[in-house]
Amino acid sequence: MTPLVPVNVDVTTSMVAVVTVLTAIVIGLATLARPSRATIVWGVAFGIGMLGAYLWLAGHHTGLPVLRAASSALTVVFIPLVWIGVRIHFGRSAPWLPVIVALIGVPVALVSTAGTAWYLLVFHLVFLSMGVFAGLLAWELLRGQPPARDVVMPLALAACGFAVVSVVSGASALVSGSVSTEAQLSALRGMNAVGAIVVSTCAAFTLVLLVRVESAARGDVGAADRARARLRKAEAQNDGAWSVLDVRLDDPADLREASSSGAFRRIVDRFHADVQEALPTTADAERVSDDRVVVLIRGSDEAVRFHLRAILSRISVIDTDAPVSGIRSSASIGWATSSVAGYDYDALLAAAAAAADRARAAGGDQWKRAVSADLSPV
Repeated sequence: MTPLVPVNVDVTTSMVAVVTVLTAIVIGLATLARPSRATIVWGVAFGIGMLGAYLWLAGHHTGLPVLRAASSALTVVFIPLVWIGVRIHFGRSAPWLPVIVALIGVPVALVSTAGTAWYLLVFHLVFLSMGVFAGLLAWELLRGQPPARDVVMPLALAACGFAVVSVVSGASALVSGSVSTEAQLSALRGMNAVGAIVVSTCAAFTLVLLVRVESAARGDVGAADRARARLRKAEAQNDGAWSVLDVRLDDPADLREASSSGAFRRIVDRFHADVQEALPTTADAERVSDDRVVVLIRGSDEAVRFHLRAILSRISVIDTDAPVSGIRSSASIGWATSSVAGYDYDALLAAAAAAADRARAAGGDQWKRAVSADLSPV
């Protein structure tokens, strides 16, 4: 009977398997499903990270310092690419110079010093610099109260953890003079492998959810096309009883701060449900974002006022089963009629938005009707 050969699966093999699966997830569910500059950058980042994982496995089995250095370089430059992709995704400026310097400088520095006495120092410097990029990544994810805070939190926490570990590692290197270079490198490689698994896992799920959730939150593009078509038909038939409502949840940032992610999601879902239930079946309501709904409605002024009062009344009712007690929601509504803004959907939408801003500035929990001044670009 042929003896069985034991299978040894260590952290290096696990890292390769995990990074390969995560790369397939990001490329399949983000880059190919939602192609954009940001998702392409993220796909490239995960591709480079996967290449680094395979070089890591080769260096682990061959023991060649150059392979280990190259794999470490490709594994850590994953973070600057994710950072620049996040900035692009949120519509911020993209400073490519530090990213290009990292993409070129880190591999050159580690490979050129591999097997020399300078390698440990260079590794620590690279680790610290990537910790800076990790801190910037966490800042980009959390700044400005992102709507999908619960989605970005895993990657933000992982990035913060990476930044802290890089600083602690650099500080410990200053007081570990008695520890051999090989022992320090072994510890650094182990932290790098575990960090690659943790950060890449959090990054994959955060980035995929960020792209797909925000794509859904932008609303159905077909809803705007249907609204334009209905307004063109109304104009052709000289039907002036059309209006656009811009319904906005008051103080969404305060509600988000005062509640957990799940509680805030429940508040948002109830807000949209209240708007839908207060409208007639003939109205078209488009969910623009978590705290905003745009409605195209046909009816007389009195009928629209009835629905406006119904929306405000339903939203302001305190839910006895609310996850956070003592929080009362309200809304500000802008109302633009075709008699004021015409039949152009974009003009109606802009006028309703200006009226909603006036309602919110007046204290919220009320509606304002668009006037001729709201048609001005100022």
